[in-house]
Amino acid sequence: MLKPLFFSFLLFLIAISASGQVNFVLKGLIFRTATSQRIAKVSIENKTADKLVYSDDLGNFSINANIGDTLIFKKEGFSEQEKVISIKQNLVIYLNAAQVLAEVVVKEQSKKREQQEILDGYRSKGVFYNGNPPLLVYIFSPLTALNELIGKDANNAKRFGNYIARENAESKVDTHFNPAIIRTAVKIKDNELAEFMYLHRPKPEQVIYWNYYDALAYVRKAYQDYLKRKK
Repeated sequence: MLKPLFFSFLLFLIAISASGQVNFVLKGLIFRTATSQRIAKVSIENKTADKLVYSDDLGNFSINANIGDTLIFKKEGFSEQEKVISIKQNLVIYLNAAQVLAEVVVKEQSKKREQQEILDGYRSKGVFYNGNPPLLVYIFSPLTALNELIGKDANNAKRFGNYIARENAESKVDTHFNPAIIRTAVKIKDNELAEFMYLHRPKPEQVIYWNYYDALAYVRKAYQDYLKRKK
């Protein structure tokens, strides 16, 4: 008589335990420590559930998780980081650049210089207008114009030029809309930060003429809208 009761009680405990495991989609942003630089292509592994995703070009990621799961963040050149999910909330993760041995000489180039060097490589192949020659080129140098329109290198240069434009525009947004500025402007909770940044990220054309105080004003107004939407 006791055995059926014991097994029933055991099944009851298992059911309670299982009901506590609520799977949800966890979203987050990944930055380089002490900067507004977002980190792309970071691997995010849910060690507990054996799942793997990568952050996108703007450092955004989403992954299925449960309370108690352990996430591992990895990218070459950065220190590995683990995060145990203790509550259901979005995340902002900061990764530290890995330490470099003293005897290794590292030559860092700015992003603009790297971009210019790639464009100079296309110039050396006769591509001067990134696949968009002006009208006068058609008149005075038709062969150059033709190469710009149909050449493989010209098409690659055009795609790279478009990529540079998008990348620099998003970098400008990050300068004016990042966790440091947001926390200066408003008293935002940690579990609100990632969601707020997803929902209220300004468009590149909005920030062209912004200064520091314009950014603060935008954040304050956007945060009031965010709170109204939550209610």
